[in-house]
Amino acid sequence: MKRHYFWLLSLLAITAFAACNKKDNDPPFDPVKQAATDEKLITDFIANNNITGTVKDDTTALHYKILERGTTPGDTIELNERMNITYEGKLLNGTTFDSGTKTTLNDYRLRELIEGWKIGLRKISKGDKIQLFVPSAMGYKNFPTGSIPANSVLVFTVTLHDFYF
Repeated sequence: MKRHYFWLLSLLAITAFAACNKKDNDPPFDPVKQAATDEKLITDFIANNNITGTVKDDTTALHYKILERGTTPGDTIELNERMNITYEGKLLNGTTFDSGTKTTLNDYRLRELIEGWKIGLRKISKGDKIQLFVPSAMGYKNFPTGSIPANSVLVFTVTLHDFYF
């Protein structure tokens, strides 16, 4: 009988703790407002860091800059293909949250990655290097992921070495 009360009391304590952590007074997430915030953050970052030659994708909010051209122009990756790349991911404050060698994504297909990569990497060919300025909606949205805070604009530098089925 005492065990029964102990579990019931534990369940009530957990429920009360969870209720206290709920933020009812937080405003609901507004994707339109966040998109405007991200756009300003990206354009300010580009301006403040004197990054020239960036392009904004016509149909999305992705900004990018092709840093180097490889030797196979016109040969672009498809969503179902695997890739060998070198990459580095940073937050706008300069914190590196991830990086990898050219075989790191050998087991991933482009379609399995964030939207910013799906769009950005299809703009380059084998051997090209690109810098992607990824708004939060095309990254991890309003969810914290590892060391990446919610609503983070991400900056990736990616060299696409090879891709294949």
